Amino acid sequence: MAYAHRNDIYDADTHMMEPPTWLAEYADAKLRPHLAEFGKDKPSAREKAELAIAGFERRQQDAAARTEIEQSFMAMQHKGFQGLGAWDRNERVRVNDLLGFNAHIVFPTAAFDQVQGADNPEIFAGSVQALNRGLADFCATDARMHPAAYIPFRHGPEAAMVYLDAAIAQDFSVVMIDTIAPQGTRCFTHSDFDPLWAKIQDADMAITVHVGTDGGWDPVPLSFYHNGGQVPEHAEGDAPRDAIAYMGIQYNAELFLAAMIFDGVFHRFPKLRVAVVELGASWIVSWMKHLDQAFRAFRRLQDMSQVQMQPSEYVLKHIKVTPFAGEDIGWLMRSEAQDLLLFASDYPHHEGTDDPIGRFEKTMDGVTEAARQKFYAQNFRALLGSRLTT
Repeated sequence: MAYAHRNDIYDADTHMMEPPTWLAEYADAKLRPHLAEFGKDKPSAREKAELAIAGFERRQQDAAARTEIEQSFMAMQHKGFQGLGAWDRNERVRVNDLLGFNAHIVFPTAAFDQVQGADNPEIFAGSVQALNRGLADFCATDARMHPAAYIPFRHGPEAAMVYLDAAIAQDFSVVMIDTIAPQGTRCFTHSDFDPLWAKIQDADMAITVHVGTDGGWDPVPLSFYHNGGQVPEHAEGDAPRDAIAYMGIQYNAELFLAAMIFDGVFHRFPKLRVAVVELGASWIVSWMKHLDQAFRAFRRLQDMSQVQMQPSEYVLKHIKVTPFAGEDIGWLMRSEAQDLLLFASDYPHHEGTDDPIGRFEKTMDGVTEAARQKFYAQNFRALLGSRLTT
């Protein structure tokens, strides 16, 4: 029996867990010796990956072991590198059957950290290309999977255009972009980036911003931890380090999207569609109110001539968000966010928990079937547009 409790679920956040040699396998030969070290800032990552590889090899030879993990594949002990189908694309097809979802957006994990660890521009560029090649290959065996090509904007529009052209040639339907421009460079809403936005729009690609695409920007000053305690050790995966860090997890997306509205990008490119992934959703309603108030307060003090609607209307038209399992999405649906929410399992990451559907459903008493259809299916279809084939 599939995990899905209904036949119309679309998943806006899944991942692959790339093993230590994966990025090198897709990189140009001359760059392989220079790639950033796997798990450089996470010493236990290689050990976990090696244990998972051994487990994968055992279940390939042992049908009983394979059956056992399939029966409990959503359990926390089988998440992360230990996840069924974490990196083997044929095993992932079986996982997709077990999940029972109609389509998935797929993001990288460990290899994305390797890309971010490349200091040399040439190594960085080669790492991005290898990441996208590998993710496309992982997803090629199952039309339900929509890989998110990483298109970094940080080195300027010309470099980003090279990545984007390659992604279009590889038939990606989703792109993942940076949110925070490095200090001293052009903001991504600068008109120099307009050719990129135009090409994304013309290709009918969905845009995603994901936890970790902030260039390492931390909105929480470490002085908050001068409190007689100590800075908490970072938890497994992309989770914030603690409750204080969690409070600011979405700030990079809030600022980026506010700039997209106030600087007129959504006005100039009215068909752009953006999903905010793994940054929570409870903030979205108050942020819309905050946007409208900022517009009222500053529209006579700065040029906002390209803001032709209320800022919150741009949000409703262009933006979707994925809540974390356990967020009160029933309240969100009753608070103007019904058209904004996307179901996300985060499989096989631990943050997705062992039962994301159950945690969402617990908050949905009294929610109409029409609202549920939007959350599980219709909002995803609107995000993917013509690129959705399943």
